[in-house]
Amino acid sequence: MGRDSSHSRQSSWTRRSGSSWVRARYCDEWTAGRGTADVHVFGTDMESLRDWIQAQLRTCEELIAVTTTRGQTLEAFLAAHRYNQSLVERGVRMTSFFDAGGGCSQLRNFIISADDMPYYLACGFMQVKVLDGDRVMVEGPLVERRRSLMLMRGTEALTAARQYLKAFRDTAVRACEFRDRTGDLTARQHVIAQQLEENLTDDEIAERLGLSVRTVRYEVARLMEALDVGTRFAAGVRYARATALLEDTVAGTCNRFAPQTASRQR
Repeated sequence: MGRDSSHSRQSSWTRRSGSSWVRARYCDEWTAGRGTADVHVFGTDMESLRDWIQAQLRTCEELIAVTTTRGQTLEAFLAAHRYNQSLVERGVRMTSFFDAGGGCSQLRNFIISADDMPYYLACGFMQVKVLDGDRVMVEGPLVERRRSLMLMRGTEALTAARQYLKAFRDTAVRACEFRDRTGDLTARQHVIAQQLEENLTDDEIAERLGLSVRTVRYEVARLMEALDVGTRFAAGVRYARATALLEDTVAGTCNRFAPQTASRQR
């Protein structure tokens, strides 16, 4: 069993490294002026980047995505989550894998609580989207220190992307399966519980999240009931403890599939 597990781990990371190599070659070829990839440069204009991505997805019928949570805030993710909901409502066949090895606990808890969405937690290092099985969207080359996205087509790119996604599926866990670790909370309650950890008032939470104070008070009351505590402070403490347990669980999930290092030197 140990040998099979080790082989599975190594195979997964080998497939991921292969897709990274293909991406790097496409970037080099485009930079040299002989590439076939479609590269769009955005720099720091995140609004234009989102608009361009959404334009590519407008007629999409199937979307498989790997997204890292490193460096991403909950506020930034909420807009993407609402768009994902609109895609699912439109009938798009969507599967979203999120890198569980980084990012803030606030964002991870939100992903876990969104049990109506096809969200999975796994471990990886490269973001990729496969659209309708014939286009691969990845991070493009830096162009005069500006960020770009790249659309790749062709057998080699699609094969590498499928192998990469196969590696993710090998390690992925449906996000909502972690939900019992943090209590039976809604996505909004997870967000509000995080604010309680910061000892914010109802007015401050309402302003930060763009909710009415009345809504915040209602959700806090439901949150306290779900966590079986009698005060806002106790709710924040219990939630923090549950979050710590979740982080240990997620870390354990990732470590099971981490690449094997060289044998120990004696």
